[in-house]
Amino acid sequence: MAGTRGIAMLRGRQLNNQIMRDRHFDAEHKINEKFIDIDFSAHREILENTKIDVFSQVNNKVIAGLNQLDITEVLVGKKVATAETEGVVTGERVDIRVSGTEDFPFIDSDGDRVYGRIEFEASPDGGVTPDAFKLHFFSIEDGVETRYTFADDAPNMDFRYILRTNMSVIPVDSIIKGGAGFVEGATDANAYMNLIQLMKDIYGNTGTLDNDGNANLATSLVEQIADEINARTQADQDLLDNFASQTEQKGANLVGVEVDSNGNYVGTTVQEVLTELANKLTEFYRHFDSKLTELDNEYEEEVFESVGGESQYLLQNGKAKPKSVMLALNGQIQAPGINYEYIKDNDGNIIGFNFAPDVLEVIDDVPDVLFVQYRKVQ
Repeated sequence: MAGTRGIAMLRGRQLNNQIMRDRHFDAEHKINEKFIDIDFSAHREILENTKIDVFSQVNNKVIAGLNQLDITEVLVGKKVATAETEGVVTGERVDIRVSGTEDFPFIDSDGDRVYGRIEFEASPDGGVTPDAFKLHFFSIEDGVETRYTFADDAPNMDFRYILRTNMSVIPVDSIIKGGAGFVEGATDANAYMNLIQLMKDIYGNTGTLDNDGNANLATSLVEQIADEINARTQADQDLLDNFASQTEQKGANLVGVEVDSNGNYVGTTVQEVLTELANKLTEFYRHFDSKLTELDNEYEEEVFESVGGESQYLLQNGKAKPKSVMLALNGQIQAPGINYEYIKDNDGNIIGFNFAPDVLEVIDDVPDVLFVQYRKVQ
């Protein structure tokens, strides 16, 4: 019976050779790479197809008097790089330095770093004249990239350019050492600590950074600062002495004080004139102090008993200064703008009060009593 023989199963020996096809596998559950024997080292095309840009350095080239350098021989056999083609990357900035130095640049007349750009010049006559690579030199003038010509006594140059290659032939130390001597800020104090700008701030636009180790200033900055401190100290003392002097054209005359025939400001020193002025001010305040105190403290009061029906009240004893009024109705302080409004004249002084739409009343023969206190306008 079937139930005694177990479940039917498909065994590996039942499969024919070369029978497996792509359709037998689940695309959502791919075979793990540990079950596939692939010799990755044999597939160099993967590395060859992966392009990478590295720096390549050229040393000790003569540039005296030149604004461009033919480097065809240096780059012999190389092509112009494209996205898919290995070769020299043209048009990009090429850093240059004085030959044999760590990172000492060439600087133009206004302190900008000189650099280059490699350009490919195809043969103009179909190959009779060979193709050429030219390194053109530039610097920035008034914010614009401008061709640069080296002086006739310019030292030799090292430069680095960008070479497009692939991962299969890249030098083992290219990432560690590639162009390391040209890293900006590494050792070039002149260009990257802005000493050119500092020099011009000290000497002016005609100054030079000649690097000969000799002072360009007849007097050092330390001495100049010390001399200026002494000069300022002496000048301050001279000014004080002149203020205290009674000599003509000095003393009080230094601040424009004149002596008149009425005896005003007869002092010849600043201190004497200030003393006279202080005395006059003291006399002035003594004369007016009592009057000012009396006016500031003087209050006027008015009391009014209603006869009934009054919607306003006009002050009887004079005008009141703004913000000096206190009004009470039957002993209760009233708030301006809420319980009443001010009546003012053209000068803004208070001349009365408006209670509308409310009115003063007499209830059970008892009248409303209005009490006003204010500072009177004199």
